[in-house]
Parts: sequence; C-alpha cells; structure tokens
Amino acid sequence: MLILCALGLAMVVAGCDAADDRASAANAPAAAQATSTAQVAVTPAANAPAGQAPAAQAPAAQAPTQVGSAGGGLTTAPSGGAPAAQAAQVGTSTDTVIRVYRDWRPSTVAVISSVVQPGFRSEPQPAGTGTGFMIDDQGHILTNNHVVADADRLEVTLADGTTLPARLVGRDSRFDLAVIRAAVPADRLRPTTLGDSDQLQVGEQVVAIGNPYGLEGTVTTGIVSGRRPVVAEPEGDGVLVNAIQTDASINPGNSGGPLLNGRGEVVGVTTLGLMPNGGQAGLNFAIPINNARRILNDLIASGSYPHPFVGIATAEITPTIAAQLGLPVQQGLLVQDVTRGSAAAQAGLRAGSQQQDAGARRVAAGGDVIIAADGNPVRRPEDFLSYLELNKRAGDALTLTIIRDGQQQDVSLTLGQRPATQAQSQPGAGQPGR
Repeated sequence: MLILCALGLAMVVAGCDAADDRASAANAPAAAQATSTAQVAVTPAANAPAGQAPAAQAPAAQAPTQVGSAGGGLTTAPSGGAPAAQAAQVGTSTDTVIRVYRDWRPSTVAVISSVVQPGFRSEPQPAGTGTGFMIDDQGHILTNNHVVADADRLEVTLADGTTLPARLVGRDSRFDLAVIRAAVPADRLRPTTLGDSDQLQVGEQVVAIGNPYGLEGTVTTGIVSGRRPVVAEPEGDGVLVNAIQTDASINPGNSGGPLLNGRGEVVGVTTLGLMPNGGQAGLNFAIPINNARRILNDLIASGSYPHPFVGIATAEITPTIAAQLGLPVQQGLLVQDVTRGSAAAQAGLRAGSQQQDAGARRVAAGGDVIIAADGNPVRRPEDFLSYLELNKRAGDALTLTIIRDGQQQDVSLTLGQRPATQAQSQPGAGQPGR
C-alpha cells in the first residue's frame, strides 16, 4: 500500500495523517483509463520524544544564485554541466552522507499539526507530525500539504529542540505541497539550496532527512531508482508528476522532508512510501523540487496556485482498441467525457457516446481522438497530465490536435482553473482528472 508519510499521533487515516480524515469519492467515467492507486489501511501510530541533533556550521563552498520571490530570495544551485559528470563528482561514500547530514540537518524541522475538537473549552489536540525544511531567510518552510491540511495550529521544532509557533502561508492539494512560516531566530536560519531535479540521474545517490515515527533528525540514504511520469496519491487528486522513485527509506513522519543529492542540494520533497503489511519495500517517492519551484512564488504571494483544467476524461488507445474500433491511429486518447462549462466544452470537444467492449475494457467510442498537445504527441493520459502541469497554468492557451470523423484538425482553447471541488475529490476508477 502507498503511504502518505506524515505520522499521526492519534489514528492514522488513509495515509498516515490524522489531521486529514476526509474520505473522498468522486467517480470518473467508467470507461476512462485507470491510474494505479493503492488503498491505504488505517494504522495507529504514536509520537516518539523529540530528539536533538548536534549543532552544525552553515554549509560551506556553496555557489548559489538568488531567485526573487514574494517572501524573500530562494537559494538555488547554479545549473550547467553534464548531469552524469556532476553525479560523478560526488561519489557514493559514507563520507558524503555524513557531510550532507552535518550541513543540512539544521535546515530540517519537525512540523506538528494540532486540531481543535468540537466541544466546550476545547483545547488543540496533537494530530500529526511530519517534516519540513527552510527555503529562504524569511522563515518560510516547505512541507507536504497533507502534513498541515485541516490543522488549527502549527508548530515547528528546530534541530536544537526549540519549538516555535508557525502559520500556514499557502497550500496546494494537487502537488501536495504547502508553505508555512515561523519566526526562526536569525542565528538558526539555515535556508537550503534548491537543486535542479531535471538533472537527477537514475542510480545517483540521494539522502533523506526527516522525522520517521517521531524520531527527529533521522537520515537515510539510497539511490534514484527511477522516474515515473505520474504517481497518484492514495487519497484526493494529488499527483506526483515526473516522480522521483528511490530506495532511501521514507516512513510515516518523513513527509515534507528534503531529499538531497550528494552536493547537498534539495532535489525532492519526500512524500510516499510503499509499505506492504506495514514494512518497507524500498519503493518510495518524492516530489521533484522543480515542481515545487514552479508554484512556490504563488503559494507565498497568494496562498494558492492556479492549476490548468481542460475538463475531459480520456482513455488510452491500445492496439486492441484501435483495431476493434477501426481507428485511423494506433495511439492517442479517446475523449470519454467533457465537463459542462469547461474549456473543453467551450472549444467544442466531443465525448464518445457509443459504449463498446474492446478486449477486457469498455470504452465510449465515437468521440474525438487527441493525438497531440501543442504539437507534442500524447499517447497516455499521464503524458497529457504531465504536459499540462509542467508547462501550463490557468489562463494559458492550448492547441489540441484531434481526429474527428476521420479528419485531423487543430482545436484551440484557453485553459480554465482547476475547480476547488475537483482538487479535493477522488478520481475513482478513472485517470487523474484534467
């Protein structure tokens, strides 16, 4: 089962986060292509006493550049150079892990969320704990949305054991990211350096720092095992686009922590772990830091990010479907449903209306077939979703190349903003909504 790795202090519900006890169930069209999403069991968990890590000096030999944001400059690593050569400079020795931990443990915090139960003179009750890390000199801290969602009160615990109140600045359920802010004393501010997750190589060493099961300041290491176009979260419509797969252990309480490369640059935000029967399987996932950088300024400035929304459900065309439906193409997306009032509806996209069996699947035939987005071929629903999320935002123009009644044509539309109700719903048996 896929676990959202925020540790609950009471009852861990659908992904190790007791602060989020929502149960969502919105059904996508039955013919839509399913995206693999595992069910998560309810598991009790308790917080362990906060540990303390030795103090460390600020990292040396950094060559950052400053990127302006509404809340202060983000420290980013300089780009350039061949990825393989960069990885080779670091090596995979134990010394690398020791150095990365020593330099960046002070930047990592425990995030504690509390909720107020209804009742007379109710006091905030601990609900969950996760991890976060400092991203600028203004006290902004990046973490997972599911760590802080529905919390009435937030606190952070620094590496030296100091606990400070924090407030929510902005959050995004789609990318499962949130920014909080605390008045961290100047002498304990240790902003991380944000790397370039597009430069990560499969096989490259990575280091995760977090608070698994309440054990603060825990470090694990492994390699980048692969990159996955889309990994759907076990609840809601959260997606990890171009997800980083790693065998570095990610357990409940690690959510929102930094995944660092051997140079000490943050390349991901640890989020999901596959834990069959409650044990580690070495299949863990992190959000690429480039995805976070895409939305950080919006979260800090306005509290949210306008994700693009086309308003369609689609099914992947397989050779079997193409042959049985007599389609003129061997790959692409069959439009299965069009949301009323959406950008797709306004542009006149047509959904299939003839239910037909194609092998073991049942699809709605007769609708438009999408073969490209802005000239980029799309074969699977994941391709389309990735292109939209990594290249577009609400209000942008999009040109879809479609086949209708055997003829190829281009359809232009202006992307809408993903509805709030859509952002909180579960796509069910269909592919992630677009």
